[in-house]
Amino acid sequence: MDTFHFSCHRRLSCFNSCCRNKHLLLTPYDVIRIKRALHLFSDDFLSQYAVYRLDPGSGFPILSLKMKGAENVCPFVGRDGCEIYDDRPTACRLFPLGRLSALGDDEGGIFYLLDLKGCEGVKENKVQVINQWRIDQGLLPYDEMNDRMLEILFHPKRDRSIFLNEGQQQKVMVACYNVDIFREFVFHTGFLELFRIDAATRKNINKNDEALLQLGFSYLKKVLFP
Repeated sequence: MDTFHFSCHRRLSCFNSCCRNKHLLLTPYDVIRIKRALHLFSDDFLSQYAVYRLDPGSGFPILSLKMKGAENVCPFVGRDGCEIYDDRPTACRLFPLGRLSALGDDEGGIFYLLDLKGCEGVKENKVQVINQWRIDQGLLPYDEMNDRMLEILFHPKRDRSIFLNEGQQQKVMVACYNVDIFREFVFHTGFLELFRIDAATRKNINKNDEALLQLGFSYLKKVLFP
């Protein structure tokens, strides 16, 4: 599938209806972008806007967006649409598509049209080209970061029959979803010396959340799959 029909605008009767009654997963990069857009520390964002659970098969922490009210409406949707549009999550950028990642695939994976009921946008005449759609929706940095997380979930050394213990779960939660606490851990323990972090990287991760998240992914590979 290289193209699809879709256009979303206020004239559609379903406008904003896709922003409710959803189990919207948040990736580590989603959390960084949204908490920064809201000028919140990670702890505050997680307590106010995230729901935490463990994957029953692996023990990996899973975060989803905390919806509000009886209709389970996204907390960031207003009358005119998304109020954090420039920093909206991966799933919102990708809609109405789903993505099966193929790690190492330069094409970005396999894309498919979701089974959508009530979406008028997919009935529009506008033809979207998937590769251009990814660029237009700002998906490239999201896909890159999300694939780094998938490298951990599908690591060749990972024994899928073993459930993560509590200590491992905490490491994943901090390194992936709580960059502010992870930064304190990195700079106020022996982490920098133990993992031989060079001066240029130290300077970068002190201010750059994306660089720190990349370090977090590398750290998890070392501690989860020694």
